[in-house]
Amino acid sequence: MALAMIVVPGMDGIAKYLSDNHSTSQIVWARYVFMTALLLPVILFRYRWEVLRPRSPAKQGLRGLLIIASNFLFFWSLAYMPIADALALLFVYPLAITIMSGLILKEKVGPRRYGAVVVGFLGVLLILRPEADNISIPALLAIAAGILHGAYIVLTRSLAQQTPALVTLFYTGIVGTVVMSFVAPFYWSVPTADSWFWMIILGLCSGLGHFLLTKACALAPASILAPLGYVEIISGTLIGYFIFGDFPDLLTWAGIIVICGSGLFIALREAQLKKRDH
Repeated sequence: MALAMIVVPGMDGIAKYLSDNHSTSQIVWARYVFMTALLLPVILFRYRWEVLRPRSPAKQGLRGLLIIASNFLFFWSLAYMPIADALALLFVYPLAITIMSGLILKEKVGPRRYGAVVVGFLGVLLILRPEADNISIPALLAIAAGILHGAYIVLTRSLAQQTPALVTLFYTGIVGTVVMSFVAPFYWSVPTADSWFWMIILGLCSGLGHFLLTKACALAPASILAPLGYVEIISGTLIGYFIFGDFPDLLTWAGIIVICGSGLFIALREAQLKKRDH
């Protein structure tokens, strides 16, 4: 999980770099095409063709659509926002998972965890600073990406125990490649050799990072993994500072700390409840 949270912000940095000359649709297309192309020989060598028949095709398809939409909105926000700011808003996803657990999955969520969701929302407000002229569309896109990412994580958990991590990731790549191949041509700009190189690296980072994430979900409870997820904000901040010269201001850091703190509280509370149930 920690390795995944170091690799994935590299993908975000490449997406931000490519956004100067290419549309979000084309960048998302490149992510899935090259990720899938790099995964295919590994999948065939390890699992052969028969394992490519999905056991839960509806869930796999929905999971793929959720992460495509999340990626699209997040990469779009990165074109206009510092990486650390966008990542901080993306990290509303633990709060979204808590709400979905209660409303959709009908799991018991107590007042403490709902209280942590409210506190996390206050952290979001610190970053947004919602004066009349200050809420930006890119910030709202990053929040929407976080909500969709939360739904994606919920489905990833349910699939982790029945399908190998590489295979689940390959299904996601197939769905992303098919969907974005219909969309990207309408917003296409001819890539240079430099762009093609970074698009391939984007696919490599995507495949490696999300394989590590999916594998982590299969090996350990979410309550153990959740704290390590916040490594992504640290690595994303470093990439934003050294590559793009961006660094969060004090209020943004305060919001990041509040959001991370509420997410960590939720994870620790879930761990306590599981121990008590057992």
